[in-house]
Amino acid sequence: LYKKVAKIALGVEKTESSINVYRDMKWLPLHLRRQVHLSSYMFKILKGESPSNFINKFSYISGGSRDGTSCNLYTPKSKNLKNFYYLGAKVWNSLPTEIRNINDNKLFSKIYKTRLLESAVSDTNYIVNNAFDYVYKLIL
Repeated sequence: LYKKVAKIALGVEKTESSINVYRDMKWLPLHLRRQVHLSSYMFKILKGESPSNFINKFSYISGGSRDGTSCNLYTPKSKNLKNFYYLGAKVWNSLPTEIRNINDNKLFSKIYKTRLLESAVSDTNYIVNNAFDYVYKLIL
């Protein structure tokens, strides 16, 4: 339905590539919108803008590991891969450092959304993957 509405609004053929339609509408595919929303929640949690019971659920990896030097979060094991703490840590860990270091939530969401759309449009290997635990990584 999302694709059909966009194609009708632009007046393009049904066979037009969806990613081109999303680019023209400045919309993200639904799985990327979900990723932006989840990363925005994680931003609020990690910046202390959420209830403390959420803040205490996440911890940074420390020590001599590669993840420790890039300030990644510990990713807990998840049986069904839909656990918020698992997905939240996974999405946060996929973000480039310059996006993680932004201090304003609205600016964070705007820049991340823009970068995701640019990356998806320019990625020749991009495919829509609606698997719940799939995280699209930005092309740098």
